[in-house]
Amino acid sequence: METEFKTLADKVIKNKRLQNKKKLIIFSFCLLISMSFWTLKKFSKEYQLIVPFKISFQNLPENKVLLNNSDTTFYITIKSQGFNLIYYQLFNETKKINIDLSKIQLFKGYNKNTSYLGASQIIKAIKKQNTLDYNIVSVYPDTFALLWENAYIKNVAVKPILKLNFQKQYQLYDSIKVIPDSIYISGIRSEIDNIKFLFTQSLSLNDLKSNKSIYLNIIKPNDKTKVKLFSDKVQIIISVEKYTEAEIEVPINIQNNLQQSDIKIFPDKVKIKYLVALKDFKKINKEMFVAIATIKTNTKSENKAKIEIVNFPSNLKISKIYPEKVEYIIFK
Repeated sequence: METEFKTLADKVIKNKRLQNKKKLIIFSFCLLISMSFWTLKKFSKEYQLIVPFKISFQNLPENKVLLNNSDTTFYITIKSQGFNLIYYQLFNETKKINIDLSKIQLFKGYNKNTSYLGASQIIKAIKKQNTLDYNIVSVYPDTFALLWENAYIKNVAVKPILKLNFQKQYQLYDSIKVIPDSIYISGIRSEIDNIKFLFTQSLSLNDLKSNKSIYLNIIKPNDKTKVKLFSDKVQIIISVEKYTEAEIEVPINIQNNLQQSDIKIFPDKVKIKYLVALKDFKKINKEMFVAIATIKTNTKSENKAKIEIVNFPSNLKISKIYPEKVEYIIFK
C-alpha cells in the first residue's frame, strides 16, 4: 500500500514539472515574438546620425598652393531607418570622398587667394561616389574656405640611392644615368628654396654582370607637405661590362723651365697597367696616352722627376704606373 502511494505521488510531481516547463517555453516564445515585433517597429522608424567624412581635394591648380590640409574632415548628418544606421555604425569606417577641384566652380572670396566650397557641392560629391541608403540632412561646416598662395616652380636634380655589388671581373662601365636627371617641383617659395635636390628610394643590387634598367620612386621630403612633384619616378640605367687587366709602354715627354738645355731621362718610357672592358681591349693603343716628367731647376731635388699621365682614354682605369719617377741629367 505504501509503495503504491509513493509511485502515485512521483507521477503527480513529474506531471506538474512537465506542465510548468511547457508553460515556461510558451511564455519565452511569446516574449521573444513580442520583443521581435517591438524591435522591428522601433528600428523601422527613421533616425538621424552624425558621421565623419574625410574630404580629399585633388587636381589643384598648377599655379596655386593650397594652404589648408589636403584632407579635411566634414561631419554629415544622415537620416535613415534604424537598421541601416546600426549597420553603418558597426561595419563602416570613416569614408573618404575625393573632390576634383578642376571640375567644380568654387565661390570667389574677398581676395584672389581665397575661395569657398559650399555644402551643396560637398553633398553632390558624396552622392556621386556612394550608393546611398540614407538621406543627407546637413553638412558641418556648411561652407569651407580654401586658402591659396601663388606656386613657386623650380627645377631640382634627382640623386639615386644605390648600393651596387658586382661579380668578379665585372665593373660599372659608364656613369649611372638618371632619366630625367632633374624634375620640376612647386610649392611655397620659402619651402622650395631650401630644397637643393631630391633622392630616390634606396636599392641594393648584388652579383651584377649585365646592364640594368630600373624605375625608382622619388621620395618627397617628409616635412614639405605642400611640395608638389611634377614626376614621381625616374629611370635608372646601369651599364656593366667585364674587365681585364692590360699593360702598355709609352714614351715619356719632358717638360721643363730651362732655356736651350739638353736633358736626358732614365728610363725614357713608362709602363702603364690599366683595367679595360673586354669590348674595348683592341681599341687601345699607345698613341692614346701622354706621359710627362716635369723637371724644375729652381728647386733642390735628387735629380728625379715624377711622371704624370696627363692624357689617356676615358673608358679605362689606370691601376699602376712603373716607374713612378725618372732620373735625369742636364747637359749645359
